[in-house]
Amino acid sequence: MMLDAVTLTVAAALAQAPPPAEPQHAPPQKPEADESPQSILPPETPSLGVQPSAALDFTPAIAEARQGLADAGIVFNLNLTLDSGWNFTGGATAGGFVSGLVTATAQLDMEKLVKLKGGSFLVSWQDFFTTNPGAYDRVPDYWGYESIDSALGNINQLSQCYYSQSLLDGALVVSFGKQDALNSFLNPLGATGYFISNMDCYPATMIPYTPTYPDQAMGLVIVGKPADWLELKTAWFDGSNAYPAGGIPPPSTGSLGPGTFFDNPGSWFFLNEIDVSWKCDGGLDGSASIGGWWQSGQTSVFVPNGPAVPRISDGTGGLYAQVTQRIYNPDPTAQTARGVRLFAQFGWGDPSSNPANWSLAGGFAWDGPLPGRDADSFGIAAGYAGLSSDPGVYQSQTGLYNLNVEAYYAIALTDWMTLQPDLQIIVSPEGSSEIPVAVVGMLRASINF
Repeated sequence: MMLDAVTLTVAAALAQAPPPAEPQHAPPQKPEADESPQSILPPETPSLGVQPSAALDFTPAIAEARQGLADAGIVFNLNLTLDSGWNFTGGATAGGFVSGLVTATAQLDMEKLVKLKGGSFLVSWQDFFTTNPGAYDRVPDYWGYESIDSALGNINQLSQCYYSQSLLDGALVVSFGKQDALNSFLNPLGATGYFISNMDCYPATMIPYTPTYPDQAMGLVIVGKPADWLELKTAWFDGSNAYPAGGIPPPSTGSLGPGTFFDNPGSWFFLNEIDVSWKCDGGLDGSASIGGWWQSGQTSVFVPNGPAVPRISDGTGGLYAQVTQRIYNPDPTAQTARGVRLFAQFGWGDPSSNPANWSLAGGFAWDGPLPGRDADSFGIAAGYAGLSSDPGVYQSQTGLYNLNVEAYYAIALTDWMTLQPDLQIIVSPEGSSEIPVAVVGMLRASINF
């Protein structure tokens, strides 16, 4: 009955929703080499699904003030993401949950402010709240079917605070400070993801280690672009979120300051990636990446369904590869990136110390699937994670795995608000054969102020 009600509500909203108006502060296109630099909006939080393209201005005075700040080099964005979900069957317990994430981001254009060409400074604060029981209480999923749930309870933290410097006309970008690794790495569909789950963002093999929400961390990121079709990336992050000295589970780096980077016991997270891109006739572009990562020092990964005191290892690492290909583009000359993109991502992790030995994910995203709805998006994806049967790493059972299947339709109600109905099926939640298959329906609202 509830599912029918949700379906009817969404169908009515889609039928009545007009095409989004021209954005009030839409992210401008990247400037060509011979154009002057343009203002940019702060990057959105990775893996939060389809995000609005602009911000809501309540009055003309607010719009004028916001534009004045942007012209001066200060861009501010406030995003509210709300999830309401219901576990219809399976999992740990049936029932609903509500959670929310507030992200306030400010970006300073140092060229406009102090005449420092190519410099920018970003700071981001996040507050997460949820009901009890929450999403992971209902379905303790390993890969993360509800990506804004921190799995740490309510959080309130300074998530990002870093400086970026572009050099050599953009051929080299160096960023240092507390930041999210998914700003620059992984993400076959783009830096903000499309699906609500994490399977289109990064492999399950990297979940306990990658410095991303809610475990952003201090780090140095270097991105070089020696050619239009080639990018070389390397990063050096604080890896204290996997260091066992602080107890089991280790502390979240998302709540820590810079101290653990400058006074580090040797627990580092290193990440390297090579990206290549291509363009085919008809606007059918694509890209491929290969990468490797290494967590140095002693590591002890705590997972909710794993051993109470997991094995302490002297470092761990893995490899990954991903590919994205646009197979349909209705108008290659248009400014908007419409059409259908396929993606696939593979990850491998050291089986002697990693809860997930390997993972495979793939699917498609269709931007502008209906006439007159260019800002809408529709997608289906599936992800499989092969989990360790080593009792000192994960569990004593054999043949453990975690399978997620997801379908969504994101409705651009306005240029500042997106409504995203979503259905997910989780097989072997948390890799346990004793937890039945879960079917979860969700409705995500994302609003930019």
